Amino acid sequence: MRLRNLLFLILMVLSAQGHAGDIAGAPAIVPPESLGDFSFLWSNDFFGRGGVADDYRTQQFGLQIKVSPRWGLIVDHSVLTASEANPVLPGYVGRLDQLSLSLMYELLRKQAGANELALINAGAGVRAYGDFGGSRIQNSLHRLINNGVNGAPYVDTATNLGIFWLKGDYQKFYPLPLLGETKNAWGAGYWLDATGLISSDRQWDAALAANVVVQNQNLRLWLGVREDWRENYTLDFVQQATALSEAGTSLVFGVGFGPVLFETTQGLEDKSSYGRFVFTAVETEYASVGYPLKADNAILLNLLFPDVELELQYRKALPYRSEILGRPRTWLVIGVHYGEPAYETSLDVYNAIQQVAIGVEFEWRNQPHYQWAWPYLTLLVGHRTEQLKADTGALAGQESGKVSSAITELGAGFRFSLYPGREWQLLFQAGLLGYYPFTSQMVVFDQTQVELLQPDLAVNLGFSFNF
Repeated sequence: MRLRNLLFLILMVLSAQGHAGDIAGAPAIVPPESLGDFSFLWSNDFFGRGGVADDYRTQQFGLQIKVSPRWGLIVDHSVLTASEANPVLPGYVGRLDQLSLSLMYELLRKQAGANELALINAGAGVRAYGDFGGSRIQNSLHRLINNGVNGAPYVDTATNLGIFWLKGDYQKFYPLPLLGETKNAWGAGYWLDATGLISSDRQWDAALAANVVVQNQNLRLWLGVREDWRENYTLDFVQQATALSEAGTSLVFGVGFGPVLFETTQGLEDKSSYGRFVFTAVETEYASVGYPLKADNAILLNLLFPDVELELQYRKALPYRSEILGRPRTWLVIGVHYGEPAYETSLDVYNAIQQVAIGVEFEWRNQPHYQWAWPYLTLLVGHRTEQLKADTGALAGQESGKVSSAITELGAGFRFSLYPGREWQLLFQAGLLGYYPFTSQMVVFDQTQVELLQPDLAVNLGFSFNF
């Protein structure tokens, strides 16, 4: 039942449009205590229900990590675009990336039993604007789903700003005895939120939200209204247009089940809408008594950035623990890669990539006890094929010859436990992956010699389903 409901929520996510609504650098506006020690947030317009694609905050990644009972870390990467229809400079197109990092500190927590909670959090950090790989990420993702590329050029804004934010939440619940007084009893109440952020350049973001919330132990639903303000975004027309699109009044509907939160917002003034989903760590009864799983199989779905490749792995636990580096758990790994990232700065030419590999992984996880984060190291060898192609523009229909090489791949990072259950487990991973082809090769494309199969380093983000 839990797995079926989780899959249903994911399908709901895939029907939502992705104009992101979180204030970059500040915590996500979700009901208090909805997020665990680790949370990953993603909004993107290829979830689209319709409307204008690739406009304004077209893609947003976020991480929120609790490093101690009172301290946390917030990371946000957003891609901002403005089409010819933008209201600031009609007829002009442009793009800009926004990268934010801030520390979070809990100033106040007042709790009256299990049904009333007041929180005040504050934070400070940096918000940067420039080219942070957003174009390559966006267009590589579009090729994976057979969507058109976005050729908007970067505007010349490149600056770093200090930010300070303050966030207050108040939530109160009342029991619903008519629905049963069991361990999984229902409650209903309300949640109020006020968030404000100011930058050293006097950019000002604020949001007020009022929601009705209904929940039990497994499910949380919220419905309400939110008002947003965005002021003093004067550095360029891309920021101005994005700020205009995000300001105003919206209706909000959210649902959370286990490690998945989903929220959709419908604007009342310009009719725009956005959707986002969050994968977050949740504590279960199995986590509190120790790590209960003997999961010997895992399926991993991984995305590599900024030249996006999709990686699918099957992992099988081996029946021994290596003596190296503290007796890590050892897995046999079989993986395949696929991607069509843009070649250098071209919008028409892309590199068609295929790769198969096999190897081992070492995972330093304390099996008898619950952990929410632990390191891993992966070493693979395999075979990689690359080929330049063009399907649009003046070079449409041209392609180079295929070249291939044996390859070695090394990955390292951390895994985060999102849902530790009795029969299955959902994990999130973040790290770095480097690959090294044994031989580079020259190909001819558009009467020019080009060298392919070059070593590279990528960021990876992914999900592992263990069973």
